[in-house]
Amino acid sequence: MTEQVNKRGHWQVWLMVAMLSGVVIAGFLMLPSTEGQRNSLLSSLGTTNHGEFVLPPVSMEGLMLEDTEGNPWKLSEQKTKWRLLIAGGGECIDQCREMIFLTRQVHISLGKYSRRFERLYIALDENISEETGGYLKQNHPFLHTYRGSSRELEALLASTNAPFSLSSGGEAGTMRAYLVDQQGLVMMSYTLENKGADMIEDVEHLMKYSPQ
Repeated sequence: MTEQVNKRGHWQVWLMVAMLSGVVIAGFLMLPSTEGQRNSLLSSLGTTNHGEFVLPPVSMEGLMLEDTEGNPWKLSEQKTKWRLLIAGGGECIDQCREMIFLTRQVHISLGKYSRRFERLYIALDENISEETGGYLKQNHPFLHTYRGSSRELEALLASTNAPFSLSSGGEAGTMRAYLVDQQGLVMMSYTLENKGADMIEDVEHLMKYSPQ
């Protein structure tokens, strides 16, 4: 009787090992080999998302940015964080200020996740004006400001479903905020039609299941 119990116990152990091995193997088979496949998989699995996936995915690694003192900003030298990238002119007005305010509310609402997140405003082709600089410093002290090239940003996003364009008046045709993951991949975009609560839900969901 004891021998039969032992044999049954051994079979149960081997069955558990086989099941776990199957799960591991299936995980490797499903693991996407490219960032594009990863985003496609997330979408097909019904991931909660209110923004629009940026397809094909592109990396901001090559963007040449400078801080307010003219020092180069390189993604590879920064802390690993999720980022919201907002771009406009040296004068941030109208849609630009609306988007920055919206993303500020998102940042504040992240709570415990806020330390893993930052917002970047890129003034394209010109320095931030004195008036805009004063406004941002007073109302958005945790917003990081940089200078970049509209040509570079437009070229980076031209092949995607969320292109960027800057009009001569300094206002984007469709103001967008781009969500960038911890590896620098531009993965989602939002417009002013998106609600703050929707953006918060997306960001919190992604942070919850991403490495620290």
